[in-house]
Amino acid sequence: MFGSFPGLFRNGRKRPSTSVSSRFASLSNKKWKPFDLSIFLLSSNDELTPLPSDELAFMQAGLGKRTVSLDRDLTHVELSRLLQATYPKMVELQDRWLLYKAGGGNGRRKMSAIPLEAEGYTGAMLRKVSGGGKSTLYIVPLQDELDLSPLPANAPEFALMPKASCKHCFAEMPLQMLALHDCKCASHTSPDLEIISDDDDDDVQFPEVLQTPVPVQMTEEDHCPQQKGDVQCPICGISFPVLLIEEHASHCGQRTEDTTSPERELHPETDDISCEEDVIMWLKSKVDTSKTFELCVSRDNMFERGLKLWKRNKKATPINPLRIKFLGEAGIDTGALRKEFLTTMVSGIEQRLFEGVKSKMPKYSVNDFDEELFRIAGEIFATSIAQGGPAPRFLQRWCYNFLVSGKLSLDQVRDPSLSPLITTVAEASDMTDYIADIMDCGYTGKIDMEHKENILRAIGLHVMTKRMPMLQQLREGLDLYGFSQVMQAKTEECRSLFVAGDDESVDSYYITSHLAPVMSERGCNKHHKETQILEHFQDFLHELEVAEPDATSEDITTVPSVMQWITGQAHRHLLLSDRQNFKITVKFDHDCHKMPNHTICYPTVSACTDTITFPVAHMSDYESFKNVMTTAIKYGAGFDRA
Repeated sequence: MFGSFPGLFRNGRKRPSTSVSSRFASLSNKKWKPFDLSIFLLSSNDELTPLPSDELAFMQAGLGKRTVSLDRDLTHVELSRLLQATYPKMVELQDRWLLYKAGGGNGRRKMSAIPLEAEGYTGAMLRKVSGGGKSTLYIVPLQDELDLSPLPANAPEFALMPKASCKHCFAEMPLQMLALHDCKCASHTSPDLEIISDDDDDDVQFPEVLQTPVPVQMTEEDHCPQQKGDVQCPICGISFPVLLIEEHASHCGQRTEDTTSPERELHPETDDISCEEDVIMWLKSKVDTSKTFELCVSRDNMFERGLKLWKRNKKATPINPLRIKFLGEAGIDTGALRKEFLTTMVSGIEQRLFEGVKSKMPKYSVNDFDEELFRIAGEIFATSIAQGGPAPRFLQRWCYNFLVSGKLSLDQVRDPSLSPLITTVAEASDMTDYIADIMDCGYTGKIDMEHKENILRAIGLHVMTKRMPMLQQLREGLDLYGFSQVMQAKTEECRSLFVAGDDESVDSYYITSHLAPVMSERGCNKHHKETQILEHFQDFLHELEVAEPDATSEDITTVPSVMQWITGQAHRHLLLSDRQNFKITVKFDHDCHKMPNHTICYPTVSACTDTITFPVAHMSDYESFKNVMTTAIKYGAGFDRA
């Protein structure tokens, strides 16, 4: 036995044992390797991450992205000191900041606050929430707003950054600043032009040149009259030399000292927006063509099914091109099916989620709000404007003002249920009979003639405040494409896309003025019949236009419904260029050879090519034309006919 297991019997010693507690103690004493964490200091309390194009502006202001090394036993106080050393501007925050983490996705992502533990932020906690330093954390000021003005190149924020001297003006600056400076310095500085600082020092600092006027020396031979004198900056009012005003303005516009104008908070790419057409073109440029947003719906229940399918689709988003297919039909969407779907959806939203006569406000519906239908409505509105559909031109003015500013204003409030009460109270000489109705609106003050203005104001506020959640949800949907930001910056340019104004619905003239008939030779019998068909069509449209349609009937034929039957859309084209290029090709079938042995046939349309073909043999007089057209429009919307 001793020969087989000598280790067990040598000197009577046993194998040393190792306790569980000692093993855990050795693990706990193992050195914890520090990790690198990427952090990004924002200038103000924002819910979205900044755009990549803005990172250079943050960097020049001493904010933006940095990398710090953290230990496991780092405390909240030590973290605060480390961040203040990395970002000197954080000293003025006085610990009024929180760390945020961005959600998934592309573009500007929504951020959520990282909750503090009992002892605040610690190194171990930050390593966990950042995935070991893989995710960038954002420092968000809670009550302060940091200045975004560019710092001088010798600022302490740039002490660790690699620097280089400009080849043209010999100014030393961080490399990232040099990339922007080179484009301006190389294009605006000539051999005969010398920029001299006020103290005759050769070390010219680039960012300071953008902030203070600099004298320019030029030879008399190369003197240009257009460069003489200074130009006043339209933003800050300071005068600068002509050669430097462009450079200064590009940075001056990023300052946050004056935030009264929403246009200064918008990105430069929207500065050229000056009219409604510019807004639409801007939205079209934001459509992401890397994927398609595909929906397959039924014509019989297009609106309700469209809402559900829109909400369910997870493979793509409405920011991608919308592609529609109708169940049981062979039509391929080249744009006409999308326009037809968007036309139906915008009209359905107007009837289903809004109330009023001409100008409307959201219905007070908690169920629709809980199902997020108003958010979906906002997404459909933005998609419709961006991708060729109609604009929701039916909102009341105060609703649009709230979507833009988030503030309530008693501007032409019209509630179908309370409008009679407002009128009655305004004209009443005694309030006794209306006390209960007034109190139901939340008014708790004295009810008498002396307080009539306060009562009317309370009724108006009651109408608006209970619809605020619906409008806020609608604004969330309009964030698609960044549309809500454009609305804030270009309020008047976007107003006509939402607020009810002049009636711009399709009329008979809009259709007939864009007809492009393919006529037979002038003077022949066929040409005479074709002319009669065109006259019948014009009379048919005029008759629909003059008639008083029954508002409760969904099957009534209107001029816009004729337009939608032919082209897929029931609205005027939003872009002037589309209106100018729009035409409806009219063809005539005289013999009906394709359908022998028949008694009646109907007009056919191709919405993809905006073409309509009339069967001449079955439309000899106006009554037969009217009957055939009415039947075709009512039952011939799909692609399932032979």
